[in-house]
Amino acid sequence: MKIKFRLNRFLPITVLFFLFFVACTNNEGKLINGTSLPDIELPDSLGNEIKLSSLKGNLVLVEFWASWCKPCRIKHPELNRIYNKFKGKALEGGEKGFEIYYVSLDSYKSLWLNALKKDGIENWQYHVADLVGMKKSTLPLSFQFSQIPTSFLIDEDGVIIGKDLTENRLEFELNERLIER
Repeated sequence: MKIKFRLNRFLPITVLFFLFFVACTNNEGKLINGTSLPDIELPDSLGNEIKLSSLKGNLVLVEFWASWCKPCRIKHPELNRIYNKFKGKALEGGEKGFEIYYVSLDSYKSLWLNALKKDGIENWQYHVADLVGMKKSTLPLSFQFSQIPTSFLIDEDGVIIGKDLTENRLEFELNERLIER
C-alpha cells in the first residue's frame, strides 16, 4: 500500500513536469511537417539554375541522393513507377500535379549522369547537383540530415507534408491529393 500511495502522490508532479517539458520543446527552425522547406537553387546537367520555388503549385518530392548510395539506387525502380503513374495527374482545382526535385550529392558529374541513365530515371525533369560531394556540401546542414536518401514531400505552397516517406506512403499521399486531368 505504501508503494501505491507514493506513486499516486508523485503522479501529479510527474504529469506537470512532462507537460512543462513538452511546452518548452522548441521546434523553431526544425524541418518538420507544417513548416516551409527552404528554397534551393542548383544547376541541372546543362548548368541551368533551377529553383525549387519555381515548382510552386505542384506536390514535390525533394530527395537527396548520390550515385554511390546503394539504398538510394535501390529505390529508383519504385520511384520511377510512382513518377510515371502520377505525372499526368493534377491537384484538385489546379493545373499542376506531381514533380520530383532530385538533388545529387555526387562529386563527379559523370557518375551522377551515368547513374540516372543506368537506373532509367533520366526522364525526370528536375535533376540537380552542386557537385561538391556530401562532405563538402552545405545541403545536409541546411536541410538537417546526415544520411541519404533523405526526402521531403511538400505541398503546392512549399510546406512539408511528409519526410522520408516509404514508397507506399508516398503513393498513398499522392492518391489522396491528385486527380486525373
